[in-house]
Amino acid sequence: MRNRKRFLAAFGCAAVMMGALPAASAATRHYYVQAEDVVWDFAPSNQNLIHCMDMPAPCPIPAPWTDSHIFNKTRYIEYTDATFKTKKPQPEWLGVLGPIIRAEEGDKVNVHFCNASSGGSFGMHPHGFRYTKDNEGGHYHGVNSGQAPGAGAQVAPGACFTYEWVADADSAPGAGDPSSKVWWYHSHINEPAETNLGLLGPIIITKKGMAKADGSPKDVAREFVTAFVIFNELPDRRDPEPGLMHSINGYIFGNLKGLVMNKGEKVRWHVLGMGNEVDNHSAHWHGKTLSVGVPAKRTDVVELLPASMVTADMIADNPGEWMYHCHVADHIDAGMMTTYQILP
Repeated sequence: MRNRKRFLAAFGCAAVMMGALPAASAATRHYYVQAEDVVWDFAPSNQNLIHCMDMPAPCPIPAPWTDSHIFNKTRYIEYTDATFKTKKPQPEWLGVLGPIIRAEEGDKVNVHFCNASSGGSFGMHPHGFRYTKDNEGGHYHGVNSGQAPGAGAQVAPGACFTYEWVADADSAPGAGDPSSKVWWYHSHINEPAETNLGLLGPIIITKKGMAKADGSPKDVAREFVTAFVIFNELPDRRDPEPGLMHSINGYIFGNLKGLVMNKGEKVRWHVLGMGNEVDNHSAHWHGKTLSVGVPAKRTDVVELLPASMVTADMIADNPGEWMYHCHVADHIDAGMMTTYQILP
């Protein structure tokens, strides 16, 4: 103990800054997440709620998706504790995505992961966080050293593993960034197949000293996460088009609801992309502009490639319900659209 005190007195500040030691106020946050097989409806209203060309909305979902929007998926489901008995509620707008995993810079995050799926071995690989090999959640062999996958690379059906991740300075917002930023997490054994299954979700890391108790940023009234992904549910068909779900958070044709805010609020949008070479998206907000990047630029369109992660700020000062969609023409036709609402 005496030696530790001497070390901290001499080197403590530098060590914390370099990420060698956690800050004194750092927390350990626990998440209980399970991979589960589900039936997912990309259009639970069975209607096009937003954009009917020759009739008032709502109207039937156009062909070839009219009767082709319910499929089997595998998702990350959050529970309240280690018993995995009580599901933790998540916002309606989060949709097919797994729970938001939050941390403040300096925090340690323990994700207690269990695989309850019958679809094979899965895991959780984080972007951004600092981790050891056993906590990487990625399955591959080193080509230079022959290094084997870590202990958490794949979790068999019925098994569990606790991932330990650290929100160090490299994973937190940098100089000039907003007070929080978004990263992906997803399964990474057969990554293309597993993200297409639905095993993906957001990480949000908040700058040191800027987080509320739950890890969300103090200087923002509201945060939304939206992921633009074309899920291919019929990959083995000669004509896969009825299975191509051009979705925002797993919903098509306006079936994503809950993007609602109050006039005057500072709203942070975390916008994500994932998928294949067709997943080149341009998220566009009607009614408002946003501040994006360092140095900040004013825009109302954010460009996304697969695995892109963008954080943008909006001042919600224009009441109304506004369209929010991908601006790629084919993606508009396929229903990659919804609305957001600014209440008076």
